[in-house]
Amino acid sequence: MPGPAASPPPPAFLPAAGGAKRPLRLRVPLLAGLLVVLAIVAGGLGTVLNGRDGVAIDAGNEVVVGLEGVLSAMKDVETGQRGFLIVGREEYLDPYKAGLVAVEERLVAVERLRGVAGLPADRDLRELIERREALAERSVVARRQGGVEQAQAVMETGEGRAAMDAIRVEVARQQAAARARVEALNQASSDRGILLWGLSVGAALLACALLGAYALSRRRAERRANALLDAVMANAPVGLGFVGRDMGVTNANRALVEIGERAMGLAAGAGAPGAMPALPEAVRERLAPRLRAVMEGGRAQAEVEVETAPPDRPEERHYLLATLFPLAQSGPGQGGAGLILMDVTRRRRAEDRLRRSESRFRTLANSLPQLAWQTNAAGEIEWYNRRWYEFTGTTFDTMKGSGWVAVHHPDHVERVKAHFRAAIEAGEPWEDFFPLRGADGHYRWFLSRAVPIRDEPDENGEGGTITGWFGTNTDATDLREAQEEAMLAREAAEDANRAKSQFIANMSHELRTPLSAVIGYSEMLEEEAGDLEGGEALTKDLQKIGANARHLLSLINDVLDLSKIEAGRMETHAENFPVETLVSETVSTVQALVAGKGNTLEVRTPEGLGSMHSDQVKLRQCLINLLSNASKFTEKGRVTLSAEPGRDAMGRREIAFRVADTGIGMTPEQLSRLFTRFTQADSSTTRRFGGTGLGLAITKAFCTLLGGDIAVESEEGRGTTFTIRVPMDLRETGPDPEAEREATALPGEEERTQAGLVLVVDDDPASRELLSRFVVRDGFAVRCAQDGEEGLRLAKQLRPTAILLDVMMPRMDGWSVLTALKADPDLADTPVVMVSIVQERALAVSLGAADYLIKPVQWHRLRSVLDRYRAPGAALVVEAEGEARADLRRLLESEGWSVEEAEGTEAAMARLTAPGPLAPPVGLVLVAVPGPEGDGLRLVHGLRAREDLRHLQVIALTGGEVAPAELEALRGQVRRVLPADDEPPEALLSELRRIAQARAAGNPAGNPTPAAPLTTETEAAAR
Repeated sequence: MPGPAASPPPPAFLPAAGGAKRPLRLRVPLLAGLLVVLAIVAGGLGTVLNGRDGVAIDAGNEVVVGLEGVLSAMKDVETGQRGFLIVGREEYLDPYKAGLVAVEERLVAVERLRGVAGLPADRDLRELIERREALAERSVVARRQGGVEQAQAVMETGEGRAAMDAIRVEVARQQAAARARVEALNQASSDRGILLWGLSVGAALLACALLGAYALSRRRAERRANALLDAVMANAPVGLGFVGRDMGVTNANRALVEIGERAMGLAAGAGAPGAMPALPEAVRERLAPRLRAVMEGGRAQAEVEVETAPPDRPEERHYLLATLFPLAQSGPGQGGAGLILMDVTRRRRAEDRLRRSESRFRTLANSLPQLAWQTNAAGEIEWYNRRWYEFTGTTFDTMKGSGWVAVHHPDHVERVKAHFRAAIEAGEPWEDFFPLRGADGHYRWFLSRAVPIRDEPDENGEGGTITGWFGTNTDATDLREAQEEAMLAREAAEDANRAKSQFIANMSHELRTPLSAVIGYSEMLEEEAGDLEGGEALTKDLQKIGANARHLLSLINDVLDLSKIEAGRMETHAENFPVETLVSETVSTVQALVAGKGNTLEVRTPEGLGSMHSDQVKLRQCLINLLSNASKFTEKGRVTLSAEPGRDAMGRREIAFRVADTGIGMTPEQLSRLFTRFTQADSSTTRRFGGTGLGLAITKAFCTLLGGDIAVESEEGRGTTFTIRVPMDLRETGPDPEAEREATALPGEEERTQAGLVLVVDDDPASRELLSRFVVRDGFAVRCAQDGEEGLRLAKQLRPTAILLDVMMPRMDGWSVLTALKADPDLADTPVVMVSIVQERALAVSLGAADYLIKPVQWHRLRSVLDRYRAPGAALVVEAEGEARADLRRLLESEGWSVEEAEGTEAAMARLTAPGPLAPPVGLVLVAVPGPEGDGLRLVHGLRAREDLRHLQVIALTGGEVAPAELEALRGQVRRVLPADDEPPEALLSELRRIAQARAAGNPAGNPTPAAPLTTETEAAAR
């Protein structure tokens, strides 16, 4: 082991120990002390004497000034006297009286100062002044009693001027004497000061020389002894210093000073080197009891947690760890303790972020409707969410590791294990479809996916080592069963459709041709029979044959019309025509039919119905069908036809035709299937009245084709009323002119909007154009496909928010496209809205369609459907800390928002004002307040100052307490002020969902007005 360190050698003239020179070593400080005392005495004596002379000198100078003041006051007396003598008004004596008072006061002061200055007493000046004042008083009295002439006589004696001249001479004499006295005192003080100063400086220099030599030897030793300690203090990574009983910190090293500046806002450089300004009150209160314990008990107090913040940045919380320890030279109850201080803010924030992230992850994972789980890098289970345990009825102990195999179906488990193992080895995402056993023992099918978790991913999410896997199991049993049922239903529907098409084609060729021959030959025979004897009876029979053949041909034509409607090939031929003409022609056509059963036809139409622009032939056919039906089911009753103009829900002109009868009526059950093809009320009706059941189905289809609808009211035994409502102008069934103007062009390929992307699939260019224009007007971007195959390709490429899909298309119809979409796992969740001219809602729902619309589309109905799928929009997160930004991004994306980030005000404003189609408009800003140096508050006020950004909704997130002034500055500027560190962030989640709901309803809630009260969340944040 090394021996003890050698002591530093003493200076040559100071021996280390003992010897004859030891008394010399003691006499050096004593001699230096005597010299210092001598210097002090000389300096003190000089100071006292100079002080005494200084008082006299000051008094002499003041005598000079005071005499000048006396002379000035006498001039004021003389001026006031003259003014009164000239004018004779008493107010002119005010300066005169004030001057008398001032003369007396200044004269008394001069007489007192003469004694202090060492000047002899002198009454000559006072006597001269009293004589001049008496002369002035006499002239004033003369002016009062005798007027101007008497006063002027007094003045003309010249006594006043002579007295004033004498005063000036006396003042000059006394001032000269005072100046001479001051000069003499200055000279004496200077001579004495030089002597005493030289003595004092000489003694001091000699003392300093002796003490310097003595101290030099001591300092060299101390420097060597303190060098190591200074190096440790200067380079220590923790704060070191001394804290006194009064909580003052001294001997602070650089690290401690930096902690004070950063965490407590203590200014550097104040006071002596190593000294720090007073600690904040919160820190003092925290350390004071521990300091007392150290000083009284002599035992260290370790790891004392202290929370503080700079006064100018109260939101910037810092966390410190302090240790107090007794000093070796101090006993209990003595002066202070050593201090070790560490700033653990970064570690504490990292722990808080980790805790928040874990809590947020648990909240989101347990809120998922899917079963969720996480494994280590080898694929062994480490965690399941709550939904897993609820479904399987298991515990973590039974499931950890590879315990999940127990709930897999034995027919699939080996395949699943091999597939998952291959994905782990390849490091690629995993996907599979298999059954899992539930707590009830029944198996359900799940679509399962897992993605690798990597450490330190790059900007593309690639690279880094795989540390685990996160996976989900989505229950797809209902979807699987629905797909199977839909496939069977589709096959059945296709078979029926093929059979129907074949039947109609055969009937067209096999029936119309012979019927045409029958009609032609019957007409020819009818003409020839007229020339025969007794041919009248034969002619009637031939007429019956022709009439029945024509009736049969009309039935066949009805079936063919319905086939055209279903195929979307029925066209409208709109024209202008008077409504009254339509009604009169219809009545003349059915008049005989109605009267055939003893019925009365009543027509009710108001005057001035005007003209319509629609398909007159189809509208007349609808009315004829309804009137024919009414006359068929009414005997000896009344059939009424009425017309009434009005407006629909969108304010467009429409007309309502009503056909009412007093016939047999219908039951609710019969009404439910009234418009079904090839169906009548019941079989007895068919036997009694005949018919095919196509008339009302065709009527309803024609009404829809004309942009209207048909309704029915009926009561069994009391009659039936049919109401047809159609637009007065068929051209108004599309978007209104304003919509046409607002949507003059479809968006380009790279344009994006907040609402989302809608894919329109329709083979008819006019339908695509109308649908696209309206969807654009409603805030969505639109892409179009002209057939089913292109629609499938674009759906896979674009991943649209929703799809509008026509049914009747060549090559690949809408049902085939819908089935293919639902069979694709990536597109199965995309909402598909079927659009067709025929009513097939049941089939659409069975195949997985989200909704069903009838052509021509009612635009308010389409809007309500699309609003259900409207995306919340784009959000901008403004936060200085990258990890906090990442947490907020994950939260927003889990709620369906598209998210962008900015570190501060400049980056945020640059993003919000970025032009061009590649920058989707931001609708929501989340900003941390106050932010570093108030950056967040500056951004909020900057947004409100710009007209083009004032509409943005802003949520302010606080990381701690908010000063009342800052809270008041946010009033009316933001939508909400919410705490950023809540776990879980329920308040923020609720607010995001409220915003999304408001946006889906087309009524986004903005920021409050400046006078609006702050919310409960705001007040909580402030507290």
